[in-house]
Amino acid sequence: MSATESSPVPEVAGLSATVCLFLGNCKIVVRRGKNCGMLKPFAYGENSVGDARDRLQSLGREERLVEVSPGLYFVALDEMEVPAALQEEGWFGESLQAFYQESVLSEDTVAFIRADAIRIPYLYLNPNDYIYRFRAERERNRKVYQFDDSSVALYHSALCDAIKAVKRAKERSATSPARLDFGATEFLLPSHFGFCLGVQNAIERAYETLAANPGKRVFMLSELIHNPFVNNDLQARGLKYLQSDKGIPLIEEASGKAYWDSLSDEDIVIIPAFGARDEDKLRLIERGLPIRQYDATCMLVEKVWKAARRYGEQGYTIVIHGKAEHEETKATFSNSAKYAPSVVIRDMKEAANLSAVIKAETEEEKQCLFEPFRSLASVGFDPVKDLDRLALINQTTLLRNETLKIIAHFEETLTSVYGEAEITDHLAMSSKGDTLCYATQVNQDALAKALDEDIDAAIVVGGKNSSNTFQLYRLCRERFGKRAFYIQSEANILSRSEIEHFIFPYDPNDPKQGIMEPRPFLPAKDRIKVLVTGGASCPDGILQQIICRINGFFPKESIRSVEEVLQEVGKED
Repeated sequence: MSATESSPVPEVAGLSATVCLFLGNCKIVVRRGKNCGMLKPFAYGENSVGDARDRLQSLGREERLVEVSPGLYFVALDEMEVPAALQEEGWFGESLQAFYQESVLSEDTVAFIRADAIRIPYLYLNPNDYIYRFRAERERNRKVYQFDDSSVALYHSALCDAIKAVKRAKERSATSPARLDFGATEFLLPSHFGFCLGVQNAIERAYETLAANPGKRVFMLSELIHNPFVNNDLQARGLKYLQSDKGIPLIEEASGKAYWDSLSDEDIVIIPAFGARDEDKLRLIERGLPIRQYDATCMLVEKVWKAARRYGEQGYTIVIHGKAEHEETKATFSNSAKYAPSVVIRDMKEAANLSAVIKAETEEEKQCLFEPFRSLASVGFDPVKDLDRLALINQTTLLRNETLKIIAHFEETLTSVYGEAEITDHLAMSSKGDTLCYATQVNQDALAKALDEDIDAAIVVGGKNSSNTFQLYRLCRERFGKRAFYIQSEANILSRSEIEHFIFPYDPNDPKQGIMEPRPFLPAKDRIKVLVTGGASCPDGILQQIICRINGFFPKESIRSVEEVLQEVGKED
């Protein structure tokens, strides 16, 4: 259902409609009926559309009426308070929760409002608009990273700044790795690493919101990004979390109750860069919380949602390549399922299992083979008829090559069933990687340019639940085996000879998944070479601290100063 401006329609006798007026905090503008005392919407019944337009015009308003369902119209104002002229007539803002309980409207009409309420904050966005576009360089708020010494140490790195200045001629193009020659140590850093624009947007939004709302409770729906140090720093400044990254409500220690239960319209909730499920957004909207101005969803994640909608409108079933438990995939599934049958697959193995369903010859066999996917599919998904036309979209942080292999696999499967001449009708060929995050991809490309080097250790840095960091580690593991390590910070480097390696929870059959495992680290050599990179949620300061930690294992006289090394950055080009 697209939110488009309603076309002028003649008022027809007996035609009944409802017009709901909303404030920027998602509160519905209502007043109480003189006789029944129940809450009335802006206009309803015969002639309501014309009456609402006339009333808005008399107030000097230019907001549009948007028909969200047949006969149901929404209008949204930017301001948080009811216009003075309406206040004088008894109109006030109320939460949708209260309106549902006390409305004069029929239960069916209230049900329609509830079904479409998710669209209120985004009412006037057209298909080419984004909730929160990337900030241009001149719009960056770098002061948030300089709050105190702790923030400076976390976010700032003179080495990383120098590398980015020299190596990033283009944001989307990978070049050769940078070499930092300290003498006894040499470090290779890819041309692209660390914070992507979506993460920078979200972090700046969070710090700005905290600074602008002293005395208010400011929540993040779940973790802002998958980095414990950034999240801990925000919590130290007063940010709270409503739920874990698995959607489990968090408990307030003082009351012993879930934060969700005490949430009020006086609170602020920020949507993280991964986005959020419609179910979670709707809970906030119905409580009267302003979420549009605090929605930090990455626009490349939203691009995936737009692709899902486009493919759905073209009649394709959506196959989401992602981890079903990941917040981004949950949010993407929530969006795609509105427009098309949708199912999540994790990897090539599950792609093969889904292909077996497609190739099955009987309805009974299809239903049986699809059973493991039931919990990963949209309500009402029918494997008999919903797997004949497919479009693949992504969790944006996965490996491009794996995605392309999965698409090629489905192309082969559908060709075997329907014939090569019909393949373009059964597989959305434009889905070949167009929903991958370019920042994730360029980080992978930049790392690939460093993998031919002969190194002693490869260190990939990121949070324990960071999918894009794990993909970088996978590339290093394939090339360097046991010399590749996944860590969170310099604290995981126990000594020159030992490091704590994180075993990412990807394979449920691995009893070690999710634990930190001590492993041998650097060889006993006079000079070592180490590859270091960070995931899209890894602050630059941590990378520099890792470099300093390793340099500290060598005699001071054998290590050159940072200032000397900075002078040489980029000279090899």
